[in-house]
Amino acid sequence: MGRAAVKSIQIAVVSGLPLRSETFSTDNIIVGRAADVDLVLNHPEVSRRHCRLSREGDEWFIEDLESRRGTVVNGNRLSSRVTLRPGDQIRIGPVTVAFGVSSEERSAIWDAAPPVGAIRYQGESVDLIPLKANLVFGRGDEVDIDLNDPSVSRRHAKIELGPDGFRLFDLNSKTGAFVNGRRFVEHDLVIGDQIQLGSFCFLYDGKNCRRVPRVSVGRIVAVDLTKEGESGPILRQASFVAAPGQFIGILGPSGAGKTTLLNALSGLKPADGGKILIDQTDFYANLDRLRSLFGYVPQDDIVHADLTISQALTFAARLRLPAGTPRREIAKLVNQTISNLGLSDRANAKVDRLSGGQRKRVSVGVELLSRPPILFLDEPTSGLDPLAEFKVMELLRRLADNGCTVICTTHVMENVYLMDQVAIVSYGRVLFEGLPEEARAAFGVSRLTGLYGALQTREPQSLPNFQASLPPEIERSKPEVEPPPRPKKALSLPILLERQIAIFRADIKNPIMLLAQPMIIGVLVAFATNDAPLTQFYTYIATLWFGSSNSAQEIVRELPIYRRERLVGLSRWSYLASKFLWMGGLTTFQSLLLFVVIFVIHLGVHGAWQWQVLGLILLAFASTGIGLTISTFARSAIQAVMLVPLFLIPQIVFSGFSPPAYMMSPPILWVSQIMPSFASERVADVSFLIDQKITGDLITNYLTPYSNINNWYRSITKQRLLNGAIYTEKRPLWVAYLSLILWTLGGFAVSSWLLARKERA
Repeated sequence: MGRAAVKSIQIAVVSGLPLRSETFSTDNIIVGRAADVDLVLNHPEVSRRHCRLSREGDEWFIEDLESRRGTVVNGNRLSSRVTLRPGDQIRIGPVTVAFGVSSEERSAIWDAAPPVGAIRYQGESVDLIPLKANLVFGRGDEVDIDLNDPSVSRRHAKIELGPDGFRLFDLNSKTGAFVNGRRFVEHDLVIGDQIQLGSFCFLYDGKNCRRVPRVSVGRIVAVDLTKEGESGPILRQASFVAAPGQFIGILGPSGAGKTTLLNALSGLKPADGGKILIDQTDFYANLDRLRSLFGYVPQDDIVHADLTISQALTFAARLRLPAGTPRREIAKLVNQTISNLGLSDRANAKVDRLSGGQRKRVSVGVELLSRPPILFLDEPTSGLDPLAEFKVMELLRRLADNGCTVICTTHVMENVYLMDQVAIVSYGRVLFEGLPEEARAAFGVSRLTGLYGALQTREPQSLPNFQASLPPEIERSKPEVEPPPRPKKALSLPILLERQIAIFRADIKNPIMLLAQPMIIGVLVAFATNDAPLTQFYTYIATLWFGSSNSAQEIVRELPIYRRERLVGLSRWSYLASKFLWMGGLTTFQSLLLFVVIFVIHLGVHGAWQWQVLGLILLAFASTGIGLTISTFARSAIQAVMLVPLFLIPQIVFSGFSPPAYMMSPPILWVSQIMPSFASERVADVSFLIDQKITGDLITNYLTPYSNINNWYRSITKQRLLNGAIYTEKRPLWVAYLSLILWTLGGFAVSSWLLARKERA
């Protein structure tokens, strides 16, 4: 006689997590935090496989699976398997579920559930607790922070301010105190620490404890993702599942779609079709709000090679953390991050002196500063030797053990055993997701290294396809994931300028080259000629070269760093402004030093030097803008270097000095008049004549300037400059200065536009 059809059973979450219910039609239900269990309870205090519910005949039984926090049914802690009755309440760690309730009973339980406990500080209900003195947390009248919930002891925990910052103590509480999912007795608080006292969760930001809905997120469910490329589909109905605190590797041959899948999961380049839920919240529909939940480490290093590890992480932390975060707290965060990376003995070493594996760990460390619950990495072991590869993978394993969901692409199989799960990708599909040892059986290989060969010998249509289904929709309108409001970040421009100075000072060759270039060129020019107009020509051409060559590689060589910092909120305007101010300042210094060297050797300056100096300053920033435009246009540093001469040579040809402007005719003259070198020549021409009497000697000494200005004057007034008259016409100066200002503003605008295009690309 066949077995009777299995009746469905409903289990509802009633406290400890957002309210929801799920219906099961199986005889065996595993409850826990892992991705492969039947009822997933995404909480760090729930064990991966916490308890089992099983049906025998018409009866249901429950047993604890040696969980860390135990399982309690109707107030009684389980020590063996017991029978369940409809309506029983099961406490699984801090989460309570109702077993076998009808829809009406479930709604009644939810409606009767007490409101979330209130937090009272100084007599007021608050969600943000400022840490200015020693505070005691508990339930009652004798505490500073009143947490109104039975799970909180009367004196539960306290925070004390010491010389090294804030320290958290557990006061022998009944239910324990937890930081980052781990129970503690004493703990030095570090920015990003997640604190749980009873059912209350807080996030420490260096100055305050902010209440958050929960201490852990990170369950990802992606279904039927599709992505089109230029030559066809890249992703074909790809599905993926990740549980909180898991280390998952996305494996597959080159061109299989691994990076495309990673970019779709992270929201960096969303899929064209399909859906992704993060803890049952639609990721793409809430992308801007939820993007702060993840960290992303690209294949390229995202740290400046000239800085030390400590400097690089400190600047990265200052750019990411809220305005007003104490420097002491930033230092604690950086020191702890370096320690977690296993690089404490190399903290003061420059990044460019580290091994490939150590540099990759520093790149990971940049992302860990914001303590993301989800971390994506694209080929983190690419190009590393076996030992360095193992160190990186071991670090990722530790991060997952501490509650971070780690997802990385890789084609290396040697350290797959460190992962909780692997997802096999080929032909744009996820063929398999599960335990590494199960993957061998699924594809009929004795070792995972034989997987790629097995994929190549089978037709795409014969390969399996991993299927995932979306969990039941949340029955309450509020999304399950509700990140805390993003605090106002520090003004980034001063930090970026300070970082530029640190990079410049990191290598003694930088200031040597800064000084040597204008001094050597100045000496050569001064000894080569005493002709004042020719000297001015050399000076502004050198300034154009200083500015464009200084800036041409500035952005393109650190583009991976910029792209990652943009994702954490860096302003494009602040970034470009820091480059303009810094590189423009350096170019101005070089230009004026060149001017002074020639002045000293020639024992004086011909013409009105103040107009010449102002013109050189404006030209320095205009040429910087041109260099940054080249840098944002070029695809590589080498390409940027090659583009600089294409800009400089026309500046010489169309400067109006050789050939002189008065010998030019349209359309050559029209082209010349828009060049920054032409504006600089016009400034030089006027500076030799301004407030001077037009005489034969003046014309002889400054033939080209006189002829250029005389030609301009005749085109405006229909008269020539008269001998014996004092020249006072300054209009050519203002037009030239305006032209240089427009070149500067235009360079900024075009650089911004090109940089935005690189972001989209």
